[in-house]
Amino acid sequence: MNERDPQNERHEKTKKILKIAGGIVLAAGIILAVVGFVDIFSNFGSGDPPSRFWCLFLGFPAIAVGAVLLSFGFHREIGRYVKNESVPVLNEAANELRPAVRDIASAARDAGQSVVCPACGEENEKGSKFCKNCGKTLLSVCPVCGEEIEPGSQFCNHCGAKL
Repeated sequence: MNERDPQNERHEKTKKILKIAGGIVLAAGIILAVVGFVDIFSNFGSGDPPSRFWCLFLGFPAIAVGAVLLSFGFHREIGRYVKNESVPVLNEAANELRPAVRDIASAARDAGQSVVCPACGEENEKGSKFCKNCGKTLLSVCPVCGEEIEPGSQFCNHCGAKL
């Protein structure tokens, strides 16, 4: 299964061209900018106007174009580097947040797991038949079908009768 992928080969060739062209354009831009700056500063005290000032006008855009070409050529490598730097930090943050997320999930899961006594308002564990505070019954019986119903229900869960 070592077949050559022509599209991938073209892509790699394009990346290589971008890397070479970007390096050349960036180097030329730096040289032009240096020549322009040297010309400006060498003529600074003499009173003569700089003759190679135009090099700056070519050098700075060439630096920008070369940097962009290089960034496209090395995009995969830059992305891989950023990923390798970011993923451990994200994993560490996830490990630090895991206990808090478990607590929140547990609280959400446990919500509604208690029965409030209609007589005194005390919270009791779900499935309790009598209040732990006042001792009154927590479950009622449907007058139509005889099934147990939770307090506060307006209809029977089993037969639907209005209570």
